Formats: sequence, C-alpha cells, structure tokens
Amino acid sequence: MLKRRTMLILVVVLTGVLAFGAMAAAAESVTLRFLMHTYKPWNDLLAKQAREFEKLHPNVKIVITTVEHADLNMKLMTSLAAGTAPEILGVYGPWMVDLVENGWIDPAPDFVVEDIRENTVPVAGQSAEYDGKVYGYIQHIGIQAPVINARMYREAGLDIPTTYDELLEVNKVLDKYDNRGRLTQAGTTLSVSKDGSWNVIHWSTILKAFGGELVTPDGKQAAFNTPEGLEATKVYQQLTHANFIEDAFTLEKAAMEWQGPWTKAFYLQNNPRLEFQAIAPLRGPARQVMAMYAWFWTVNANAAPAQKEWAWKFLQYISNDDNYLDMAMDVGFISFRKAHYDDPRYASDEWIKAFGEALEVADIYYAKVSGWEKVDVAIGQELERLTVGELTAEEFLEIAEKRVNEILAEIN
Repeated sequence: MLKRRTMLILVVVLTGVLAFGAMAAAAESVTLRFLMHTYKPWNDLLAKQAREFEKLHPNVKIVITTVEHADLNMKLMTSLAAGTAPEILGVYGPWMVDLVENGWIDPAPDFVVEDIRENTVPVAGQSAEYDGKVYGYIQHIGIQAPVINARMYREAGLDIPTTYDELLEVNKVLDKYDNRGRLTQAGTTLSVSKDGSWNVIHWSTILKAFGGELVTPDGKQAAFNTPEGLEATKVYQQLTHANFIEDAFTLEKAAMEWQGPWTKAFYLQNNPRLEFQAIAPLRGPARQVMAMYAWFWTVNANAAPAQKEWAWKFLQYISNDDNYLDMAMDVGFISFRKAHYDDPRYASDEWIKAFGEALEVADIYYAKVSGWEKVDVAIGQELERLTVGELTAEEFLEIAEKRVNEILAEIN
C-alpha cells in the first residue's frame, strides 16, 4: 500500500514538473524583427495580421520595419554582413543567389516546402527556389498585362489586338501627331524607367515572345543578339515613346500600357471616368508570354532556433489561403495560391482574370546567377539610350551584349 502511494506521489510530481516545463516553453518570449520595403496599403495590412498573430500567440512579438524600395538592397546586405539583420526578410528574387551563396538564408523547413509545392501556382513557387531547394514564401508576384482604354478602342471601331502584328496595325490608327510631327496621342506607351528594371521586363517579354532569351541556359553568356532579338527590339522601339506625357494612359493620351494589378486603385483615384480593361498577353511569332519577377519572404540563417521556428510559422500564417486572399483583394497583388483561382470572390473579377491569364504564360525574366542586378542595370541603361534615339536596334544589341558578357564573366 505504501509502495503504491509513493508511486502515485511520484507520478503526480512528475506530471506537475512536465506541465510546468511545457508552460515555460510555451511562454518563452520571442521577438521577430521584420524588414520589408515601403508600400503603405501593404504595410498596414501586414501590421494588422501581425497583431492578430500576436493575439493567437502572446509569447511572440513582431516588429515591422519598412525601408524605401531604392534603399532596401543596401540596408539588407550591409546588415546581413554585419550580423545585425532582422529575422524575417523581404527579398527581391534576383538577390536570392547572393543570399544563399553567402550563407545568409537557409532552406525552408519541410512543412513550408510541402505547403508551397502543393498550394502555389508553379511558376510562382519556382521563383523562391534555387538549386532545387525552397528558400521562402512568395511575398508578391510582379506580373503585368496589357491594359487598354476601352472607350478609345470602341470609338475608333477597333478590335482588341491579340498579337504584336495586330497591335502595330492598331497603333497606326491610334497614334496621333500635330502639324509639327509631335506625338499627341499614342496607341501604346510602355514606361521607360530611369533605373532600367521595367525597361528590361518589357523588352524581355517581347524578346521571349519572338523566340529569344536574355542569357544562355547556364547563365554564362548573353543570348539576345540574334535575328529574333533584332526583330523584338524593333517592335519594342515602336511601343515606347521617350519624353511623352507622364501618366499618358491615365490622362487618356495613350490607348494601351502594360501594368500590374496594383494600378487599379491608381486609375480609380486619378481618373474615375477612365474605361480601363486588362487583356490577355499578346502572342508573338514564337509564343504568348509575359515576363515576371517575384519578391519572397525568407528567414535569416543567423536567427536563434526559436526565432526561426516562429518566423516560419508567421510566414505560413500570412501566406495561407484566407490571409493572402485579403492581401490580393485589398492591396491589389495577384495571388500565388492555387485555391484562389477557384474562389468566386477572387476569380470572378474580370480585372483579376486577365492577370491570371498572364500568370499562366508567365516566365521569370532574370537568370538565377549572382549579381544579376548588374545585368539589369546594364541592359536597362542601353534600352533607355535606344528609346531616346541614341542607338539603333543593331547598336543596342551589340553594346548590351558586350556589357552583359563582361558582367557575367566577372560574376561567374
């Protein structure tokens, strides 16, 4: 009897110790610093989701820091090199290789990999992979689609173009000039950015549609100085207009531009009467395609084990079907979750449908090589010179090829 009583006491004590230990572990405080680029609607929604996660997990505190897009790369790389970087990082796709090769980020845990491979649109999931390993959740997909002014097309009696040949014919009707030969209305105007990134994305879309590629499959040489590249570049020249009216499409001085789903709010705010309509990507001689990029969330390899565990749990939380639907609907990002394309709240929207079609034919525009942004800058700068008439298409291809090959030789 005494022996049984002693054993009972030991069981009770041991149970209490285990329970206390479990409570202590559950109550361990974890702070997660979160670095992302500044975009207020998105920042606000993520802050709201962070507070909701903290209510579900009182031991976790999430501190969000935002940095202007132009400053993020420098902030990220210097803090990682110094060992002071936050635990959760918002990363632009072309930076991934540098982060992996420096040992600054680890592959995602199995539960994240399983979620991404089962529930993510394939091309989106691939953007967060390198050398067969997944390194994060998609933050957002940078995919564009042609957007037309439906009124201008209707009043001109024009059908919506489906190919580049059709678009060039349509533009002959919609391009308008004054008596001094200056363009006053454009059939199509693609943006010309000073940093070069959008220039490269637009040009690479046309390049791929005509059967070209930016670099060889091994990422070691430029591949665009070809007959297909020349044809695509000449088309690109006809669709860009340097020094034309800023926001020409919104002001109804251009009948088409290429934009992302996030511009809907801008159109509604700045010209409520604008009859904008997103359409399917144009088909070229080789294929129908739209170049894309992606940002992704990842976790600092130097974070403490508990921080890593909770960081991935938080990223899974903000990336699940319910929370990312809020992101897609409220902020205007195109969703990477497969389930949303069967959800009538999302998939029935005509605006979203066009970008969904673009995602179906999307191709990641950049090569996964170290230092890709140098390539971006080089091509973008030469495209700007092409657009303002400093270079012919042939000269652009030769100069850009030389610069890209020099960069690739240096970084490979």
